[in-house]
Formats: sequence, C-alpha cells, structure tokens
Amino acid sequence: MRVAMCFAVGLLWLAGSPALATAKLPDDAYLAGYAAAVLEQRLGWPADSYTLEVSDGRLRLDPQDHADATAAGEALAAIDGVRKVRLADATGTAAGGAAPGRWFPTPELFRPALADPKEPRFFVSPRHYDTDTDKLWLVEVGYGADFPVYGRIDEAGNGWNIGISGGLFGLFNLEGDSFDLINADYTVGMPLAWRQGRTSGRLRLYHQSSHLGDEFLLTAAPERINLSFESLEALVAYDLTPFRVYGGGEVLVHREPADLDRLMAHAGAEYFGDSQARLLPGLRGRPFIGLDLKSFAEHDWSVDGSLKLGMQFDAPHTDHYLRLMVEGYRGYSPHGQFYSDRISYIGVGVLFGI
Repeated sequence: MRVAMCFAVGLLWLAGSPALATAKLPDDAYLAGYAAAVLEQRLGWPADSYTLEVSDGRLRLDPQDHADATAAGEALAAIDGVRKVRLADATGTAAGGAAPGRWFPTPELFRPALADPKEPRFFVSPRHYDTDTDKLWLVEVGYGADFPVYGRIDEAGNGWNIGISGGLFGLFNLEGDSFDLINADYTVGMPLAWRQGRTSGRLRLYHQSSHLGDEFLLTAAPERINLSFESLEALVAYDLTPFRVYGGGEVLVHREPADLDRLMAHAGAEYFGDSQARLLPGLRGRPFIGLDLKSFAEHDWSVDGSLKLGMQFDAPHTDHYLRLMVEGYRGYSPHGQFYSDRISYIGVGVLFGI
C-alpha cells in the first residue's frame, strides 16, 4: 500500500513539476515537410525520385534508385520527433501508384483504447478494491499485444491490415500469504483494422475463457462458473487531435453459460497531449486521459466506467514507450469469473508498449 501511494505521488509530481521543460511535439505534416527538405535540399534528391510515408512519427522511405539510401535514412532519423525510419525494398510503393501488400506492417491504423481494461497489453497495476463482501488490495498483471500480419497501407497512412492478438490477465491477492491467484482471463483474436483520414476502425473476432486460481479455490471455496465465449467486436473511432472519440459494440456468437445475453455497447473518449516534458536527455513525456464505458444486456444495460490518466514516456527512433498512470473503475467486474459482481477500485499502474 505504501509503495502504491508513493508511486501515485511521484507520478503526480512528474506530471506537474515546473522543472520539466515542455515543448510542442512535431506533427506528421511538419515531419513530412522537414524530411522532404532534408532529402531535396541537403542531399539533392529530386522531388519525384522518392516516396515518403509518415505516420505517428514513423517514416517509411522508398529511395527507388538512390544508392545513398542508408545515409538518407540516417539523416532523417536525426530529425527531432522522428521515432523510426524504415527503408522500402524494391517492391515499395511508386509515386502515385496503388499501395502494395505488405507483410508485418508497422503503422498502427487503429489505436487501442487507452482505458479499456481488456485491451491486450503488458502492464502491472496494484489496486484497492471495494466489493460487496470485502475491501482489499489486489494486483492485476497483463501480458498481450496485437501483431499485424498482412495489410495494404498507402503513403498517407490509409489502408487496412489483419493480424492476431492475444492476452492474459491475472488477478492476484496482495494480502494473501503467497499472493494467491484469484482469476485469470485468456483472450485470443483476429483483428481487422483500417484507417481513412481521421476515421479508423477495428473488427475483431476473439475468444475468452476465465479460470479461478487453485489456491483461491482451496481457501475460499467459491461457486465456480465455466465462463467461455466467442465475441464479434466492431469499433469506429474519429480523431479530433488531441482528442479521440470511439463507439461500437459486441455480440456473443457462442457463450457458456448458454443463458448469457449476447449484446454489449462500447464507447469512450480520450485526450493524448501534443506537448512533451523532457525528463532526461532523449526521454520525453506526454499527458493522457481516457474514459471507457461499457454496457451489457446481461446487466440490464448498467454502465461500467474505467478511467485512466497519467504520462506516456517515449524516445526518438523507437516504437517502445512507458506509461505511468492512475486508474479507477466502477461497475460490474471485468474479471471473468466475477462478471456478476459489482465492484470499484482505484490504483496505479505501469504499462509497457513494445
């Protein structure tokens, strides 16, 4: 508990400290113009001799016939605000041509919801829970990611990709003698993501199964529920930089118990700051806040709310990042075996973007 409180105080200090210098993060349009100036004015490349894609600070350069492509990549990588530079091979997009198919595409077409407690991610989050029967400290640990397998993405960052996703969400009792595992949720799915301008979306078919921990079964002797289902999810988002709103829902195509209602509505709003705080040389941070709302027919359309806010820290020339956050939840439990219980919690968390 003391560790969690100190962590929260430290996070708030980082977010509000006047000692941290702040500056505007360059947007993709600025980076595209800067990169074009480097290629054409510094290196002497004609404007029609290359193609350049910019998406969320990532540059993809098709140098076509230029022999000094490696040097160009190094020059672009030195631009402040560029996260990564990739050089296209001979099958890259020609200027004005149709986007080719690409294996393992890197641009993130649909950004996962910041505050959704069931997005597959790597994180650890100690929390204080308030349930109908008890108040206690638990910690949730998550392992998971989305992996795009194949897609078509044009120079403007528009297109689609399809991939696989998987996650494990383990809930442990911090007050138990051996930090007993209470509940584990396993998910695996196939997401289809797309983007067109400011609009993006995700269609995902996924499976979830939930299990109680052995030590919890022995000590608490709860009534076990064999919760397992396949669900079809559809979400559409619209960017209003630095804000984003999204909405959609899910339908259970197969479920156990068989009397579960099939429908769920899903919506949310986010703010992702475009200013940066320089904490250490080469390390910068941006504030964020996300509100995620879900409503299940199974619970008579009662609204479950999840709120997360904090700072994301990243560095130039990498896709990796770290999020430090404070979070709260109120509604029916998102932990599978306890889906019929009403809970609330508040806690802190660390999320690793890889």
